[in-house]
Amino acid sequence: MTDDQAGDPAGDPPPAPARTATRLRRGRCRGALGAAVAAMAILVGTVATPAEVGTATGAAPPTGGILLALGDSLAAGYQPTDGRRLPPTSPSSGLPDQGYPGGYARAVAAAEHLHLVDLACPGETTASFAGRPAQPACATLYRAATGARSQLGAALAFLATHRGTVRLVTIDLGANDVVGCQSGSTVSLSCVRATTVRVRARLDHDLARLAAALHADDPTARLAGMTYYDPFLALAYQPGGLAGLAEAAFSLAAVGTFDAALTTVYRAHGAVVADVAGAFDTGRSRPVETYRGVRLALDAAVVCRLTWMCPLPHHATPDIHPTTAGYARIAAAFVAALRRAPAR
Repeated sequence: MTDDQAGDPAGDPPPAPARTATRLRRGRCRGALGAAVAAMAILVGTVATPAEVGTATGAAPPTGGILLALGDSLAAGYQPTDGRRLPPTSPSSGLPDQGYPGGYARAVAAAEHLHLVDLACPGETTASFAGRPAQPACATLYRAATGARSQLGAALAFLATHRGTVRLVTIDLGANDVVGCQSGSTVSLSCVRATTVRVRARLDHDLARLAAALHADDPTARLAGMTYYDPFLALAYQPGGLAGLAEAAFSLAAVGTFDAALTTVYRAHGAVVADVAGAFDTGRSRPVETYRGVRLALDAAVVCRLTWMCPLPHHATPDIHPTTAGYARIAAAFVAALRRAPAR
């Protein structure tokens, strides 16, 4: 099985989910995950090793440095399948120290030979990141382990108590802010533009604090963010037709606006930017591919292969999250960006 087939809804079906996923709707990440998350993260039980980022068995062990992963359900490794359980936690810190199988953060840590501490909270927005966490379990964990009330507060507390040992901070944030701009098969461009302004302002403030704390004791430590793929390109597959194609094109413009803003604010704070949009061929219409009997532009076909947006009959509810192969593609984008970027 190739990487693109591992966990792919177009390939072998995964085990039947223990719980039927909720319907894709306005606020999809927050609503569905709020019901699904009984702890800090939702994990997939069986995960293929992502060869794209060189994390095969026998890879070099961690060097002692730390990758601190922040963000939402992508950093947590959520997939709409069964296998919920808490990640292992460190007896000394009380925080997850081995990462979430299936998420990109664990693969990046392995590729960079770093220990992983993952504070990501499913459903997190740029508002909840510095305020009340999106999940009560996240708030409980942050308070117990660091005394902080938010993910940002927990990250700053962790940096303060592990001075000079955090070599890399990764962050993905903002997708849950703009998901609320989608209703049914329609994406509101005006909503995306207004939301983007708020996301950029909040990220600018929070990244300034993170970068200052990260570099206080180690000016060579790195901060890395990412752009987003466009899950709504899958509207060209379902519902499809002229209306689906039109909405997919409209969403592409909206996500392009959002990604441009993210890139600007990350670079303003010296962060490396993983081109996840490019890794998913976002904006590339050729060559046309056939996916389950439907001819699609390349980027729409990639979204169908690497996310749960084009479900099989037994997974009849679209879901914006990546498959295992999709997470491997995100990890590869981070690793490529880190290795291209000059050392600080």
